[in-house]
Amino acid sequence: MLSEVKAVTLGVSDLQRACAFYESALGYRVQARGELSAALAPLWRFDPTLNGEYAVLAPDDSGLGRIRLVAFDVPGQRLWNTDNLYNGSGFYALNFRCRDALATMRAITAAGGSSEHEPSYWEVSEQVAVRDSINDDPDGIRLDVFSYEKGGELRGPLNTDVSVVQTIAIASRDVPRSVAFYKALGFEVLFDRVLDFPELQTLLGTDRPVRIHNVNLIKDGHIVPGRVEMFAYLDMEHLPDAPLRDAAVPPNIGILSASLASDDLDADVQTLSMLGAQLIARARLALPGFGDCDAATLFGPDGEQLELFQPLR
Repeated sequence: MLSEVKAVTLGVSDLQRACAFYESALGYRVQARGELSAALAPLWRFDPTLNGEYAVLAPDDSGLGRIRLVAFDVPGQRLWNTDNLYNGSGFYALNFRCRDALATMRAITAAGGSSEHEPSYWEVSEQVAVRDSINDDPDGIRLDVFSYEKGGELRGPLNTDVSVVQTIAIASRDVPRSVAFYKALGFEVLFDRVLDFPELQTLLGTDRPVRIHNVNLIKDGHIVPGRVEMFAYLDMEHLPDAPLRDAAVPPNIGILSASLASDDLDADVQTLSMLGAQLIARARLALPGFGDCDAATLFGPDGEQLELFQPLR
């Protein structure tokens, strides 16, 4: 039985700068830090001769929705750019709930990030409306921050100014296929909509009016953090696929993987393989942020890298 997303791994260019940014902009704090072992290379698909460091950050001690930053001693390239914006596939953005989207946006820009615009208002459903702002950290990693205008009580209390990671967004060229995969892992559809409203271009910072198919899934119907979200730009069928799978490896810059806890790794690897996931590697080792684990990495349906881990007793 797999958990919700427990952590996300971000490749960054400067570990110290990235830690300072997330501490200042989001109120996260470093919980663990150290050097990366070459034993991780097969799991994470990096050259074992590289030297790397990591830091694990979170706003609280819940163990939910943490961020694991990794940086290496050689420069990397950004995963997302203007050439693959509309037809790329893979991990795209992180989503955070906050008390005040405008205040968080300003904190992001003050800490060295960037934002195209002030938060936009949009109605998620008849019961839920939010103020939403799309921002980038200093490495250009996309951070979506939102605060509730109505319906926040449906998602429970917010105990910190900025939440743990609420959602990891996956750009897909086949949303129904991706939704079916994550539903088979115990996620349930929270909402499924085609978004097409005048403010969408401003919200997403695109260079043209767009429509997107957006599906948000919640684990077991009630675990609020660690959700997954699929989206696809509509009317872009003429563009060739541009998967990030082979580029989403250290030392490159962007969202590299999502980590899910397992209580039976053998069974979960088998289940994912039956669903079409491709095993990358498996090992028993000290996993940064989680201690000694039996771990496996696999490719999901959009080439996104999933890290499954079972702590060793």
